[in-house]
Amino acid sequence: MAKAQYKKWLEPENLVLLTGWKRNGLTDEQIAHNMGIRVGTLYRWKNEHSELNEALKKGREVTRFEVENKLFERAMSGNLTAIIFWLKNNWRDKYNDSQLSLEERELAKVRMKKLLADTRISEAKAKIAERVSDSKSEQLEALLDKVMEEAQDGTRKSDDKEADTSPEELSE
Repeated sequence: MAKAQYKKWLEPENLVLLTGWKRNGLTDEQIAHNMGIRVGTLYRWKNEHSELNEALKKGREVTRFEVENKLFERAMSGNLTAIIFWLKNNWRDKYNDSQLSLEERELAKVRMKKLLADTRISEAKAKIAERVSDSKSEQLEALLDKVMEEAQDGTRKSDDKEADTSPEELSE
């Protein structure tokens, strides 16, 4: 039955329907479901019938360009919303909603990496604590705390050194 069914989907109105489904964001699995076939059958039909493949391809690629061109035309004609949208998506370094400077955003990224590293350390400590006996767990906890303190002291010392440095010393 599926062998003869593909002919129905090669009719112009059904090719438009396929293009529309793809344009609306449906996956190949969802499109196959709508067509009443398995996704493997859809893949085979796409390989065997270029019209089917092109209809689905157009729905995805050409539509993106059509929308992009419309947005650009609106932006160029002075539509403020289109201008803002275009700039925010095509010139992100300069136009974004963040109140932070570029340096502040970079610092936030570094802080996030540190937070993630600290989280991984805490999770590793918890896993190790689960595996060892209570007496060994206390010893291990004390050792890990000492390692963390020393790491933080090293960070504080480097921060203090930078804070104590005058602008004249930095320029030399």
